[in-house]
Amino acid sequence: MANKIESKILNALLDSFENSKTFIGENKNQQTFKISVSKLFAKYDDDSEYEFYKEINACLSALEQKDFVSLKKERSGKICVVLLKLDSVPQIYDFLNRTPKSNVNQNLLEVFDSYKNLSPEIYLPFLLYIEEQKKRLAENKSVQFFEGKIDDYREILNAATALLENQNEIFIRELSVKLFNDSKKLESIENTVRSLLYNYGDYDDKDTVFEEHGVIKTPTYVMVKGQGILNFAGQTIDLSKMQGDIAFSTQTLKSLSSVELKNASVITVENLTNFHKYQAKNELVIYLGGFHNSVKRDFIKLVAKCNPASAFKHFGDIDAGGFYILRHLRKKTGIDFESFNMDYKTLEQFKDYWIPLTPNDKKRLSLLKEDSPDFSDTIDFMLENNCKLEQESEILL
Repeated sequence: MANKIESKILNALLDSFENSKTFIGENKNQQTFKISVSKLFAKYDDDSEYEFYKEINACLSALEQKDFVSLKKERSGKICVVLLKLDSVPQIYDFLNRTPKSNVNQNLLEVFDSYKNLSPEIYLPFLLYIEEQKKRLAENKSVQFFEGKIDDYREILNAATALLENQNEIFIRELSVKLFNDSKKLESIENTVRSLLYNYGDYDDKDTVFEEHGVIKTPTYVMVKGQGILNFAGQTIDLSKMQGDIAFSTQTLKSLSSVELKNASVITVENLTNFHKYQAKNELVIYLGGFHNSVKRDFIKLVAKCNPASAFKHFGDIDAGGFYILRHLRKKTGIDFESFNMDYKTLEQFKDYWIPLTPNDKKRLSLLKEDSPDFSDTIDFMLENNCKLEQESEILL
């Protein structure tokens, strides 16, 4: 059994070997794998650490005797370089009790293969992720979000697919029990699952991935005000007769059968402060929040179904995030939302409240310009003037 020094030396050599073209059979020339003893052990060159120097030399001599490595020495006996003997690699894996990377890669491919029958219609972000990881393995690159344990990795993948197929609002701990028989397990891998789906899916923001699929930590409420008659089972609510806003829980909305607008339009508002400040003008005003999950989208789609002639507008921040939310809102609801107060004229009006763009802002805006031409004039203005505007900065009359 290897001691700590032997393990450090041999694992460093195996890491170098496993990350090479030789490992995947693509190197046409014979390749050597070596390490500098001084770089691996800084104290090896320290004259005051003679006992440590002797211990290193003894361990290296032992490895040489096992025919695991060859050594390059100075006349003084100091060992400069340790070279791996490729013919001994299988024995070195056994000596270290280390699983060969080729075995791990094969296990990963079997895991990927177990998801081959998933439907792209539901699981597209996950399937894109799987395809990319296969390419990474073929190029001898690390698999994203895999930390070395297959069982832990399967839990991440199973959680990701569970989110994508979820149809009804569910608490995160409730889903965790269903998946793992552990109410806290899903929360422990939540950030990893969010990152995986966000990187390969079409989401407004990484922080809202779970919510967009109806997996929540607190109940969802849809806040509305202005115009509209909401017909529930056995009850009718006329918003025009209310002084302020009202919020409906998911459970309450299940009994909502129709919404009558009577020629009123609809406006969704991104931020809570502006939702409260906004004075409705023959409009149904819906608080969208920073994200729009399935509950809010289903409500909006019901309003559209009951009122096909009504105009739909969205009022959000004049920044990349605001435009992404509007674009996503259109895509997920199938409704052609117009932008409201999200143009360069509004920016000019509130110049005193401009915020400089970050490098990431500029990158996201440039990407948006390519596939959202109706934002192009405003985006050009923002990039030219290095500005964006938060919705709260606007003075609403």
